[in-house]
Amino acid sequence: MLHGLFGPNPTVWTMFMFFHFIIAGLFIGFGIWAYTNWTLDNEYAIQVGVMVLMVILWIGMYFAGRIGRDSSKDQMHELHDFMNKIIGL
Repeated sequence: MLHGLFGPNPTVWTMFMFFHFIIAGLFIGFGIWAYTNWTLDNEYAIQVGVMVLMVILWIGMYFAGRIGRDSSKDQMHELHDFMNKIIGL
């Protein structure tokens, strides 16, 4: 019995997850800063604007990942067919 896994390059996957972590960290940090300014009755529009930008960036990264996954499906099928040809299936 032979099992195989075709997946993304680990370096690219790690970079992609690192970007997700950075965006989440910035969102939380600016959220705390906005809440602090709100409780002190200071201006907090810039912090909320950056938080909205982080949400937009996250949505953009989500769709970029989906596009990357969909564009590589043909390559995954080629690899699977090649494996089947080599092992004689």
